[in-house]
Amino acid sequence: MNKQKILVVDDSEMNRALLIDILEEQYDVVEADNGIEAITLLSQHRMDFSLILLDIMMPEMDGFEVLTYIDKYHWNDTFAVIMISADDSPENIKRAYDLGAFDYISRPFDSTIVRRRISNTMFLYARQRHLEKIISEQFCEQEKNNKLMISILSHIVEFRNGESGLHVLHVNTITELLLRHLVQRTDRYPLSKSDIILISTASSLHDIGKISISDEILNKPGRLTAEEFEVIKTHSAIGAKMLLELPVEQQKLPLVKVASEICRWHHERYDGNGYPDGLKGDEIPIAAQVVALADVYDALTSERCYKKAYSHREALKMILDGQCGVFNPILLQCLQEIADTLENELKDTAFGQETKYIQDVRKKIDYDRLFSHNAHTSLSREEWNLQLLYIDSLTDVYNRRYYDEHFRDTEDTEGVVVIDVDNFKDINDYYGHARGDIVLQNIAKTILSCVRKTDTVIRYGGDEFVVIFYSIPADAFKNKLERIRMLVNRLVIDEYPEIQVSISVGGAHGLGKVKEMFNIADHMMYQAKNTKNQVFIQFLEKETNDI
Repeated sequence: MNKQKILVVDDSEMNRALLIDILEEQYDVVEADNGIEAITLLSQHRMDFSLILLDIMMPEMDGFEVLTYIDKYHWNDTFAVIMISADDSPENIKRAYDLGAFDYISRPFDSTIVRRRISNTMFLYARQRHLEKIISEQFCEQEKNNKLMISILSHIVEFRNGESGLHVLHVNTITELLLRHLVQRTDRYPLSKSDIILISTASSLHDIGKISISDEILNKPGRLTAEEFEVIKTHSAIGAKMLLELPVEQQKLPLVKVASEICRWHHERYDGNGYPDGLKGDEIPIAAQVVALADVYDALTSERCYKKAYSHREALKMILDGQCGVFNPILLQCLQEIADTLENELKDTAFGQETKYIQDVRKKIDYDRLFSHNAHTSLSREEWNLQLLYIDSLTDVYNRRYYDEHFRDTEDTEGVVVIDVDNFKDINDYYGHARGDIVLQNIAKTILSCVRKTDTVIRYGGDEFVVIFYSIPADAFKNKLERIRMLVNRLVIDEYPEIQVSISVGGAHGLGKVKEMFNIADHMMYQAKNTKNQVFIQFLEKETNDI
């Protein structure tokens, strides 16, 4: 059985030798003769250690400085620290405990006491961590449910704004990254790990007030007039008011309090030129400051109905040059320092978290829908197994059979889309059918990431997909189709990055029979294929539009 590993940090070789003599039979002991060496060692191998014995009086970096560093970066989440010193004054002992030390042993050492104190510390620390893990698991389950409800609510706002839920996920991610780096960089904002989680979760509601803004203004493709911009600006105060009008007992909850601050003040600016209250500097709560920066960064790097997306580097330059308002200088430094991490994390969010989350949820809903159908028709188990044939085995979306039997003759849809992969035969011929299958799987995931759970994605033919929409405004329909086209065009197949993918998209919008709308959408798709990588839509009450 491997021995537990202990790090002894003391500038006195004699003291280290004495402790090693006491402990080496029971533990694997490692030495460091100063604080800097200890920090260097822990930065590389801290997960190996169960306990640190740390002297106070050392040159260059004393024990309290080491303990402060350990506490700041939460390294003591994985090991306990016992301070060792000849100075057992109450002030030193209190300071050690305040900085996160688990115990304090005074010199000269008594071997029996040292062994017993270390053994007790190991036991109590392990027990404490076990209890914390149980509580943490319970908290995480509740937190997961809270995040789910907030995500649903925020996705409603995103849908009204003609976008997928990526903006919410991005703001969550950027907020958390900035906060984690902020607490490492400065003690000015004493935020705990639970504070960071709370603020990141609450950031999902930053634009909840937009639910009150009319579609004509919210989804206007061109520049807003001065009057329209004044209307848009009201969303921050309205969002805060909505939260503060919850029942009194809910208003007092930390999540509601932080979310209302973020809602109201995430458009304030550090120089006082923001809205709605013109707050300046740290009059703006740090949660709102961080979400403001996250919101601006993602708005710049995302495509909107009124603008193209800027690159990561362009967005950073615009923010740092003050083109998007004035932000806290410390937060701007944090943004610069996490720039590379940020860019990679957001790529993972876009094609990882959201796609996987939405796909998993949609799969459950899809099967629930099939199960509901079985309940009404009292299908046998064997017949139920046959129903699974409605799912395309390659892409995990519905197949042509499901469309033919359940959708073709329905009349309550508002949008039908036909999507065809450009030059798919060339991809199969040049790269082989196995790689072609991977391309289709990635395209299906991308389409799923752009639609709602109530919409239906179907693999209609070899490289052709159909999407059925219900109750979707014309502008949102148009934006979603363009977003699908754009994301597929940007798609990078991890295994084969050299493969370039694009699609031609045809859409029909307006209440009507699916069969008739399909024919119109199919015709629009073939028009789009004349130039490829295009979206063509026919609104049933309007002429065909080239987006």
